Amino acid sequence: MTLRRTATALAATAAMTALLGGTAQSASAATPAGGSTLSVFAWNVDLGTSVVDWSQNEQASTRTPVVESIIRQHNDDVVILDELFNDSSISDINSKLADLYPYRTPVVGGTCSGGDWNGTSGNCSSSPFVINGGTMILSKYPITAQYQHVFSNSTYGTWDYHADKGAALVQVDKGGVKTWVAGTHLQADESDTSTDTTQATRLAQLGEIRSWVNGIVGSSAPVLFGGDLNVEYYHGQSRGDYANAQSAVGGVLGTPALDPSQSLTTMDCTVSAWCQYMAGIETFPVDYRDDLDYLGYLNAAGRPTPVALPQVKADFDPQAGWTAGQLDTNSPSDHYPVEATFQLG
Repeated sequence: MTLRRTATALAATAAMTALLGGTAQSASAATPAGGSTLSVFAWNVDLGTSVVDWSQNEQASTRTPVVESIIRQHNDDVVILDELFNDSSISDINSKLADLYPYRTPVVGGTCSGGDWNGTSGNCSSSPFVINGGTMILSKYPITAQYQHVFSNSTYGTWDYHADKGAALVQVDKGGVKTWVAGTHLQADESDTSTDTTQATRLAQLGEIRSWVNGIVGSSAPVLFGGDLNVEYYHGQSRGDYANAQSAVGGVLGTPALDPSQSLTTMDCTVSAWCQYMAGIETFPVDYRDDLDYLGYLNAAGRPTPVALPQVKADFDPQAGWTAGQLDTNSPSDHYPVEATFQLG
């Protein structure tokens, strides 16, 4: 079985009042004027292991080409993928996107030593009963260093406990400008586990990322950061989840919720047919919606940061002929991607 970011039993909020009227444009098409930039695209692609794909009819062979086409359409500099557990999908993505993204990391936790990583830290398990962590980074530009960290903190009794989830950290050299990018997928909620418990694990994992990145990068260059953090921006407001997450990782986290012009959330079952399908398999409401996916940057003493936190956009690429009010049947995942262009100087 695979990891699930199973939603809490909180009732979903009211349906969207204004759906997007067209497809999203690549962040790289809206590059800020002046200075160097790096555009980043982060997506939980919901591609389970072959056993899960077979047992839950998750249609990985059909959905993987759609994942590839959407990534290609947006054409960003760096891509962070989460829930990439399916070996056939990993191989296909590596092959089909190699022309656009010739540089890539292995999947976090796929191996606990060597494996083209410059270093591995944390609690990586080579047990045959533990699956990989599902996170991988792709880049148009040379990756000059790459590290993996597997979380020491994980909630016992959840599916995450049986996976080498963690984070990848890469140094990307775009035209001589070196920028670090970290991608991760944090502890998921599950219906039979207290959200206070899983949120405490997420905060501990963010603390691991902060210490790990600081130990490698120090103050040498900016560190961009993103992925499926499983931090509920809306449902977690009463717990202070978003503010606590920023404090734990020592950074600034952007999400579509910070932009009032956006009505689409990064997990939006009111829009996505695949999200509704997965709600029938897992234990979250069929109308669940929240922002769980983030892009931002990490702070440290003396470290340069982007000029400002850019707009983080939830990308919407519906089927041909889609009109407002219809379900999106094109999205191959129960999450929508997030995208942003960082101005580095």
